[in-house]
Amino acid sequence: MASVIETNNVRELYGLLRESAWQDALAFYEEQLSGDEREAPEARLAYAMALVRAGRETRGMNLMTADVIRLPNARTDLRRFVISPLVAAGILELAGKLLDRLIAAGSGSIEDRRLRASVRGRLKQWPGALEDARAVLDERPDDPSAQRSYIQTLLRAGQVEEAGAEASKLLDCAADDLKLANIALLALTRSGRTDQAAQLALEMAEADIEDEAMASVIVRSLFESGRHDETIEVGERLLEEGWEHEVLRSSVAHAYLQSQRDDRYDRAIEHLREGLEVAPDDVRMNMAMGEALLRTRNYSAAIPHLKAACDLQPKGAHQRALYARALKQVGRYSEAADEFRTLLSLQPSSPRWARYAAGALSQAGRRKEAVELFDRFVGDRKASLPRNFDKGLKALWDKIDSVSLPQARLDWARSLRKGPEMDRSEWERRAKWGHLADHYMLDWLECRDDRIPDVMLRLADLSDAERVLGGIDRSGGMILASAHIGPMYAGPLALELLGVRSRWLASTPSVARTAYAGSLISTSEQDDLSVGKAFMRSLRQGYSVVIAIDGAINLAAPRIPFEDQEITYSSFAARTAYSMGVPSVFAAPRWEGERIGFVIRQLPDPEPGESIEEHAERWKAAYLAELREFLGGEPENLRLSGGLWRHVR
Repeated sequence: MASVIETNNVRELYGLLRESAWQDALAFYEEQLSGDEREAPEARLAYAMALVRAGRETRGMNLMTADVIRLPNARTDLRRFVISPLVAAGILELAGKLLDRLIAAGSGSIEDRRLRASVRGRLKQWPGALEDARAVLDERPDDPSAQRSYIQTLLRAGQVEEAGAEASKLLDCAADDLKLANIALLALTRSGRTDQAAQLALEMAEADIEDEAMASVIVRSLFESGRHDETIEVGERLLEEGWEHEVLRSSVAHAYLQSQRDDRYDRAIEHLREGLEVAPDDVRMNMAMGEALLRTRNYSAAIPHLKAACDLQPKGAHQRALYARALKQVGRYSEAADEFRTLLSLQPSSPRWARYAAGALSQAGRRKEAVELFDRFVGDRKASLPRNFDKGLKALWDKIDSVSLPQARLDWARSLRKGPEMDRSEWERRAKWGHLADHYMLDWLECRDDRIPDVMLRLADLSDAERVLGGIDRSGGMILASAHIGPMYAGPLALELLGVRSRWLASTPSVARTAYAGSLISTSEQDDLSVGKAFMRSLRQGYSVVIAIDGAINLAAPRIPFEDQEITYSSFAARTAYSMGVPSVFAAPRWEGERIGFVIRQLPDPEPGESIEEHAERWKAAYLAELREFLGGEPENLRLSGGLWRHVR
């Protein structure tokens, strides 16, 4: 007797399945097959599949018993007629249940586990997806597809560290399969294994690149690994080979911006312009283009790009800060003030935006608003200040864990240290305390200005400063060249206690209603030319003027190399000392135990016959030598924010 699968009726039933005639198949089974034929496992399988495809899943699933699923052709037919079409249609839960039945019955293959891993992943059923992906990898440990799937599933499941660890095992072979290398690069980069990512990317760069996306991944990984020179070298080569892609352009452009090359801004702008032609709504490229144009003093050209970045990402603080600064540079003060006020709402804990907003409001003629804003800013801080200065200063030690500073700054500062070795954790604690202490002093200076002189009388040791300054003829004015180091806000108060008539450049707006406000030359509400004129006018009037040589609000301020980094540096003070014939000193307050002392060192006067350029170079060398010596001292005197610290990477 022939097998029932070989009967004409059953063959015709399967023919209807091949035609996707589900309803016809159901009717044929129910009306044309005999009782014996309907009971045959092959016919019941066909009927069950037709039920599922016709939308009668519950009954169809009930008929898929183990004996049916274990039929020789059951897996092939289920994959062909039901599972694959359901997956393609996005009916994933039902497809997953069928795969469960197939695998549980022992009829499933490793390919079914692979498919179920994918289905579970799309359903975000991560434990099951990882179990299946791992099973496939255990079965086929040398299969790049299995390796790639497992790492990708780990990443999608949020297990970034595990994905990176798995990718690091494949460094010797990943470059042989570019798709595997792609996902391995992603895992290595995201998990912080940047050196391994760069190693793999460089290997891939020497292989046969398959497409623009792959070229982009290679270059992006090099950039994210901090290999800026290699990013530029590899990226430029791949672009020359014709692998054009906006991500590639963006990575190369950002690498130029992070480099110290003389042509970095021009080259970055060229690449960003090409990238934006393809992706005009890319936030990062618009922001980078705006910043590059700002740094080359193309303020008007920067504005459309920065506005686009703000429109595309309204809560992004960095691009809005750049946009506000660009508006300020072109004299659109009222708009700049509004942008700074928006920044205040985005980052209410950041003190600088209140200063910049008040300054821009004042420049825009909205002085009443400026006064109200700054008064509110001072009042809010005053309410949170402790009543006792000394207790508050000591309490800063309890706030150290909340201090977040760029690791690059700490690493660089640590590399400059001189003197006895100090435990790294203790060194960082003291450095962070110094950071907090200076800002704490500013709060008292602005919010408790009636009491801060008494505090300074107790804290300050002015003997050395008095001795040095006493030997300098200050009758025609004097320049005190400082930096963003030490408890810098103690400096002006110390000069007052010493009886030195002083002015100091600061970002605090002139609307500040504190005792020290009359001594300000505000950089937040004047352009560079006006600040320079006020500086020289104060010298002519016999004032000693304090200027942080490393500080500049203008993003186009020049930078110079310094101890393997770049810092902002202005030669204005050196040139003014030469042209006006006034003495100049390096001046910086510093913590000496629980008291504040002062470093005062004379800087070079012009020599007979010396040109202004020669003097400026000699003056700069002396200033930088004093700065380097200071940075090698105790960690609480580093400050770690503003000025020279801004560009440390």
